[in-house]
Amino acid sequence: MKTRKLQQVGGGTYTVSIPKEWADEHALEAGMELHLYTHTDGSIVVRTTERDGDGLASVTIDVTGDRPEPVERALVAAHAVGFETVTLRPDGVFTREQRRAARSVVRDLVGTDLLAETDEEITVQHLLDASTVSVRQSVVQLQFTALSVHREATTAVVEGDVSPDRIRERAAEADRLARMVRRHAARSLTSFSELDRLGVSRTELFDYEATARPLRRVAREAVRTAEAAEGLSAPLPPAVADTVEETAGTSRTVVEEATTAVLDGPDAATAHAALDAHDETVETVTAATAALFDASAAPFDGAASRPGDPAASDGGVAADRRGPARAAATSRVLDSVRRTTECGATVAEVALQAAVRAQQE
Repeated sequence: MKTRKLQQVGGGTYTVSIPKEWADEHALEAGMELHLYTHTDGSIVVRTTERDGDGLASVTIDVTGDRPEPVERALVAAHAVGFETVTLRPDGVFTREQRRAARSVVRDLVGTDLLAETDEEITVQHLLDASTVSVRQSVVQLQFTALSVHREATTAVVEGDVSPDRIRERAAEADRLARMVRRHAARSLTSFSELDRLGVSRTELFDYEATARPLRRVAREAVRTAEAAEGLSAPLPPAVADTVEETAGTSRTVVEEATTAVLDGPDAATAHAALDAHDETVETVTAATAALFDASAAPFDGAASRPGDPAASDGGVAADRRGPARAAATSRVLDSVRRTTECGATVAEVALQAAVRAQQE
């Protein structure tokens, strides 16, 4: 950092001198035209390029081979970095599967359009204007979607009516929202004007992106819960179902309160409460998982051998075979609950850091 005094020249024009070593390092010469920008965070930026963030206008990426995965990965990565226009070029020609993959990626990314899809070129353009985007509202919507799909997955497990495909479809919506928040955060690292258009500070955007990532994982845990529940051949016994429902509900409360502490904060008290609830939930889940395997025959075999149960006709042998499998599937459900509450703890830590930072402002 260098310190300079602001000098007034003529009728209201101000000048600031630039250290010679800076000018040499950046190839600045007397008479060169420079571009000055002011930003809402109080920054005044001097650039040799006319456009702020000009490096994000377009990119061309070479794709080798005929597999669809490189096409998908290239488009997703370029979108995350923040490029406005992305052109893919093959080393030969694009296959039908690669073009289909490009269309699928575009459908899963918010605000993108497929401009060209030929054997020689695939071009995707991002059309969403940052000035029309509310990152905060996107995180609010992401929170609602993630918690809603998690609640649906838990209810399906408890009631024995699991539909993983539906859960995956709803989780994909959370994934799209999280990708959009990440894109804006990445663009802000190159373009100062991105923050101006979004109407947020750099620290706010950082906190929103750090919150969106664990919220995205909450939706993914809902998918894992539904997939694990497919291993259950019958509804959970009442005692086990109550434990799953209670701990899953508490984990969602941790996530919700922590996210609120970020969005409406700084709120250190709410963040601490969420972290305390996380610790209690992890202890409950750990104890329930241990008890599940220590006495798996009690909740599962007994329930399976009630009068009228087909397993009772063979003296409970079939129940004995199913008991360990049910215990393993239920353990995976409980493990997903634990990871969900850890997502809430991650968000609570973001909120606590924001509260500490606010004390110094």
